[in-house]
Amino acid sequence: MLALRAAETPEARRLRDRAITEAVCGLDAYQSARTIFCYCATAEEIATDAIISDALARGKRVCVPRCERPGEMTAREIQSLHELIPGKFGIREPQADRPIIAPEEIDFCIVPCLCADLEGFRLGYGGGYYDRFLCQTSAFTAALCDFSRLLRTPLPREATDIPCDCIITERQVHSEK
Repeated sequence: MLALRAAETPEARRLRDRAITEAVCGLDAYQSARTIFCYCATAEEIATDAIISDALARGKRVCVPRCERPGEMTAREIQSLHELIPGKFGIREPQADRPIIAPEEIDFCIVPCLCADLEGFRLGYGGGYYDRFLCQTSAFTAALCDFSRLLRTPLPREATDIPCDCIITERQVHSEK
């Protein structure tokens, strides 16, 4: 999966990311949310800067993950993408002095995935950070996934895996709810 993602052309990524951004921003759950939690994308992931910028422009409270210690992350509020610094694993994150937002205050979560299935389960990168975080919130959760990585067969799962409310690709929004 990672090799396929690395082989994409910049233009294909740009078009895919734009389509996914438009789909996210068009969701009723996103539009009505007051507090958004969104991952900060690496070069290999679906880009999220445009989503974060849109949420900030709409006056939403935006929080992004910060890795605190192995396996644990917090949601930290940001006012601008310029506040982000390279953190653990080279992923941009807010500084430690940014306010922590409690998971129960979040209305809409956007999470990354390597691939996903039609039942809303996602395969991440093996750290379990997002599953541990998502079990603390009742927020609507959307995983961003390239259509070619949306699997028709169920992913293997563990008892700790948390399903998403929807999987958003450049071609469709798939929702089980």
